[in-house]
Amino acid sequence: MSYILDALRRADAERERGRVPGLHTQVNPLRTAEPPSRRRPPRARGPWVAGLGLLMAAAATAWWLMRDGTADPQPAPAPSPTAARATPPAPVPEAPPAPPPRVAAPPVVAAPAQPILAPPPPPPPPAPAPTPAPAPAPAPSTAPGTGGTPAPAAASAAPLPRVNELNPTARAALPPLKISGSTYAENPALRMLILDGQVLQEGQDIAPGLKLESIGPRSAVIVHQGQRLRLPY
Repeated sequence: MSYILDALRRADAERERGRVPGLHTQVNPLRTAEPPSRRRPPRARGPWVAGLGLLMAAAATAWWLMRDGTADPQPAPAPSPTAARATPPAPVPEAPPAPPPRVAAPPVVAAPAQPILAPPPPPPPPAPAPTPAPAPAPAPSTAPGTGGTPAPAAASAAPLPRVNELNPTARAALPPLKISGSTYAENPALRMLILDGQVLQEGQDIAPGLKLESIGPRSAVIVHQGQRLRLPY
């Protein structure tokens, strides 16, 4: 339709240039009063009508072609060199690595059934070690000054001379040896003897050269210059 409108506008422009009066052209009354000698002879309209028909036919044909979509598409504008330089090249995607070839799994071979073996018999228990015989108890020491219960046993085995059985010379060499009291216990550390006003324990000195060796339930053993004597009470 735009081609038809353009053709009509061109025809109107040609008519205005050729002064061809149209349907809506107003006639100037002053020009009609001109003498016939000055009037221009009218031009023929045949060529103009033919040209207008050709234009209308061409416009109709073009419109028909555009309607059917057979008209040539307009070429896209070429990109400017500045835009082409500014646009960076698109990265080329890398091809993914090829997957590794699949390795077929070896067939599973069932192991042969193992025979069930009976557990071995337990080993015999070791023979008990022989119990060692108890070692004999050591004999009690009878050394002087150690103090202990074996002294009365030794005295009973070998009777000791009593102090009151000494001769007058040997008795005169000893102190009075007056006993005021005594304490006997199974523990030698708890045994005591009150002799000549002194509280003595086993192993202590009564006087120079005289020592209390042991304290018994009924008598005590003293040592005077290496001689053992019994002191009853």
